[in-house]
Amino acid sequence: MRRFLTLVSLLCLAIPAGISISGCSRNPAGNYCNGLGYGLTTTQVASIVLQPQVTGLSLAYGQTLQTQAPSSFTCKGTTAAVGQAAYTWGTSNNQLVDVSPIGNLCAGTWNRNTGGGIADYTFCAAPNPLPKSGGLPYGVAYITATAQAVSSNPVAVYVHAPVTAISLVTPSQSTGPSGIPACTSQGGVVQLDAQACFVSNGKQYEFCAPASVLPANYACTSGLPPGVSSVPTCENSIGTLSYNIVTSSVATLNSTTNQITAQQPGTTAITASIAQSGSSAGYFSTCPPASISVNLANGSTSGTVAQGASEGLTTNVIDTNGQAITGLSLSYQSTDPIDITVSNTGAISTLFPGTASINAICQPSICNPAPINEIGLNGTGVSISSNPVSLTVPGTASDFAWFGSPGNSQYIVPVQLLTGAVGSSIRLPYVPNSMAMDRTGNSIYLGSARELMTVATSTNSVTKQDTAAPGVVLAVSPTNTQLLINDQARHLFYLYPAAGGPSITFGGMGAAAQWTPDGQTLYVYDNEQLNTPASCGTVANPITGHTDTLYVYNANTGWTVEALPPSPPLPAGAQTSCNATPNTVMPVMQQTPAIMIPGVGAYFSGDPTTAHTWCPAGTVGNNAAVKFYPQGDSQTVQSDIVNATVDGLHILGATANAGGSITVNDIRDPIPTSMLQSNGIPTPDRCSVTTNPGTGVQTMNPLLINDGGGKSDFTQASITNVDAAAPNQVVVGSIPQVNGAQTVSSNIAFVTYTPASTTASTNAVLPYYLPATSGPGSVGTVTLNVSSSCTNCGVITAPLAGAFTPDHTLFFVSTAGDNEIHYITLNPSVNATTPPKDTQQISPNIPACSPPPPLGTGNDVGCTYTGSGAIVPATAIEVKPRSTT
Repeated sequence: MRRFLTLVSLLCLAIPAGISISGCSRNPAGNYCNGLGYGLTTTQVASIVLQPQVTGLSLAYGQTLQTQAPSSFTCKGTTAAVGQAAYTWGTSNNQLVDVSPIGNLCAGTWNRNTGGGIADYTFCAAPNPLPKSGGLPYGVAYITATAQAVSSNPVAVYVHAPVTAISLVTPSQSTGPSGIPACTSQGGVVQLDAQACFVSNGKQYEFCAPASVLPANYACTSGLPPGVSSVPTCENSIGTLSYNIVTSSVATLNSTTNQITAQQPGTTAITASIAQSGSSAGYFSTCPPASISVNLANGSTSGTVAQGASEGLTTNVIDTNGQAITGLSLSYQSTDPIDITVSNTGAISTLFPGTASINAICQPSICNPAPINEIGLNGTGVSISSNPVSLTVPGTASDFAWFGSPGNSQYIVPVQLLTGAVGSSIRLPYVPNSMAMDRTGNSIYLGSARELMTVATSTNSVTKQDTAAPGVVLAVSPTNTQLLINDQARHLFYLYPAAGGPSITFGGMGAAAQWTPDGQTLYVYDNEQLNTPASCGTVANPITGHTDTLYVYNANTGWTVEALPPSPPLPAGAQTSCNATPNTVMPVMQQTPAIMIPGVGAYFSGDPTTAHTWCPAGTVGNNAAVKFYPQGDSQTVQSDIVNATVDGLHILGATANAGGSITVNDIRDPIPTSMLQSNGIPTPDRCSVTTNPGTGVQTMNPLLINDGGGKSDFTQASITNVDAAAPNQVVVGSIPQVNGAQTVSSNIAFVTYTPASTTASTNAVLPYYLPATSGPGSVGTVTLNVSSSCTNCGVITAPLAGAFTPDHTLFFVSTAGDNEIHYITLNPSVNATTPPKDTQQISPNIPACSPPPPLGTGNDVGCTYTGSGAIVPATAIEVKPRSTT
């Protein structure tokens, strides 16, 4: 027994204390970071990262901010599990930056032990005393987060007086006289910086600015605070600002480096924020085009293309710094979109014979945008046009036409013009007051006092009635997306969406309107003389509200209003009847504005004849004083009606004279001087902006549409063998002519009019005018014939209304007296002594109706036509082409 006890004692002394009798295992040294079995384990916190590491935080006095949760890592770089409550927060100056147990910052001091049931860390008192660094109201403290005896990196917290204003600074700004930035070419990179202000004792002082900003260029109104000789950078005083770009198409921002990269032309606002508040800091401009050059694939700016063939355009754009621009969002426009269309990529389709000019337009807001209060800054926010490319598509198309007599008939009549076959008349729900077809010829819109009526040309039937849009249809956009309707009873304009949806309304009255070919700008002309004459005395429902005013709607700037010169009295044949009521019918006289090619402005009838340009005038930034469509020309001559020739090189007006004669006014070369080369060929144009070298103030200059004597001139011609009370239309077209292998065109214009007398012994003639490249143009007349098959036709008293076929090979004119439609055939040999020919006549037989009853009494009466009875001549003609194949 004694020997056994001795053996047991020896065994106990020989076995190490760390060995378990239940089994064997090795020392877990691998669970330690150093692998030696002591120190930090691989699951404990080895490092703590507190954000933002580089930029720090910014707080104004008394502001609070919850910090980001710290990130804890093990020695292996994996995330260490540490709860938010496990961190202990520290600050280098608890009088400047106080931290709650959960990491909520206070720019000052948190409340503690305040009693009254108020919990600790619920309100923050501003620092006391307020900090001052170099005489400026700011200070910097550093905060840390600690867990498991490991501290984070320190994060700077900038505590400062509230920032009241921030102004953008770029390298180009810092050297400029007034802080206005120059533009940056596409792809250029600019470092953003800013200067800031604070308020003390009611005065705004400079807080911080880059060293490159001189005191003379400080943005703060009171300059430096008393006793301060210089200011630090904002990063070293109030912290790093955050920036945001409003228009991302103009520029992009690297939020880490605050570098901005120029993208597409235009100006964008840039906002800056600091200490939980932000403001508009300034603007950045990507340089706009200085020129847009457009050519056909062969490098030419004119050509002949076969019908059905496609053609491409080559477009080159150079900015105001002389650098190329790519990827520009241009709007390509054709002056004859029915026959010759062009896509937004510059691809041309030749659907029907015709002649057209094609331009590329950089038009805000699609291209070269700018905030409305900074339009014109560095040349942005305004339109830039290319040179025109002229195309001719030879051939002949078969056409359909629809004839109506707004105010006189409840019917419209379709005609297949090539055969002369008259279709079945279309009875409308109400007597229309206006008639207009869309540019593709798919829909005819007819206004009335009760509703808008839509007729589909494919079925010759009424497809839509809208009682929410009564009024006069003044224009249809070239894009077929909108109509302009003027409700003259309520004195409202409706921009009516053709596809449905709410209308855009604006107060006013209009006599005529026209969109620019790209559909971006709408000019509306009004004439005070269209009110019920004072000589009528008291009438039950007078027409009122017309004024001598130009209304312009632009897709970028909205509605603007400009005054026009006082209108002269209307000719006797165009004066408003005492019995006329709002929304019944406009005078026959067509007062459509003459839109320039490529839409740089518009001419308006009156005395004087005036033009308004698309280039704004005024000081950039002073939006209240900017005139968006200022006057660009004034010719001291009266025009009752105006129109632009197809090539845009002539503005033609017509005026009735005592005794029945008509004067044609020809404003030659009205394209702006800046757009004409020495040989008279149009070149690209852009609105100009000049900068005062001393003050940096930028001024927008109105485009001088007519230079008053140099390149352009003015001539007149008389039409004496007519008896006209008032001119109705100047209808412009072109005469195809062959010059060698090249098909070219020359201008022709027919003048229609209201007769001074409804009785005549001989048939009236149709006058036409041939503009000349220099000197006066020539006048000729077409002999009008009465159809031998017309049994009830009287003597022709006047040509009332006319329209060209889209290929300009025929002109259709309606006449009073015989109530027929005359086919006027053009040929290349037309001149003053060899007139066009009246080769065919048809009778549309438009039924007459009595005036409609007052509103609310039901359908219009007196307009049913059974094959006999009174008929009226057409005063509205709409033509649509059709393929001959």
